[in-house]
Amino acid sequence: MDIYPVVIIGAGPAGLTAAMQLSRQGVTPVVFEKNQVGGLLLNANLVENYPGFVDGISGPALIDLFRKQADRLGVIVKQEEVISVHFKKDLFQVNTKDREVQARYLVAATGTKARTLPQDQFTGEFEGVLFSEVFPLINKKNKQVVIYGAGDAALDYALNLARNNQVIILNRGTKIKGLPLLWDRIKKVDSIKYFSDKEINNVVRDVSGRIMISAGKGADKEIFDCDYLLTAIGRDPELGFSQGTFLKKFDQLKDKKRLYFIGDLHNGSYRQTALAVGDGIQAAMQIGQRLEKEIT
Repeated sequence: MDIYPVVIIGAGPAGLTAAMQLSRQGVTPVVFEKNQVGGLLLNANLVENYPGFVDGISGPALIDLFRKQADRLGVIVKQEEVISVHFKKDLFQVNTKDREVQARYLVAATGTKARTLPQDQFTGEFEGVLFSEVFPLINKKNKQVVIYGAGDAALDYALNLARNNQVIILNRGTKIKGLPLLWDRIKKVDSIKYFSDKEINNVVRDVSGRIMISAGKGADKEIFDCDYLLTAIGRDPELGFSQGTFLKKFDQLKDKKRLYFIGDLHNGSYRQTALAVGDGIQAAMQIGQRLEKEIT
């Protein structure tokens, strides 16, 4: 069985940064990623608060730079899903669908998962038309897209898709939760329509493939039809990897600096690339220092 000094789960900004910093310190980690490298940053229309980019940069473009930098530093990302983690005999046992590896230190950078609508609200087959991330829709043109939500993510998704499509934003309530800056931009885009107090109560896909969405209450109920439905109604920590026993020793392992939760997984609603990068560097530096002491 392979034994690594460090296993990193997740190859978003936090995980990639931790791997790059460890590589610079002479430590070779193994990075597991179940989906695409980049995490939520792949959804970002424009990142304006990451230092060094005067005019901002798109999320995919920033991830592309991260990836090139990681390649230069020799970081290798394994496209494997971690399904469980155990802690036995002073080592983490990390299980993917293909193998098991062991590690002295574990860094969890798995980010968050999208909240979804209850299944009983759907009638029909929705594969390929229902999404909670925007990047699968980036190249769509001349489509009608309904976005459910009114936070930062929903507004950013709308601006991204409205370049080539017609977009409808349905807000469950009456308050815009996204940044005023984003809302001001939304109001200037003719291809975006906004509706407040439109909680979805039923979604049907008809025989033609169109999606029919019933939203609102009483006399204010309306039917919206579209090609795609994109939900942005909140996110929760992605803990799918935690199906093992190690969480029973979570506090102990964290206090001993053997286990690190970083990035969006750790930061809750503060989903910012700069924070994730800082987390990755700090975790890597602490691990590097401890490994050096173990050797000496």
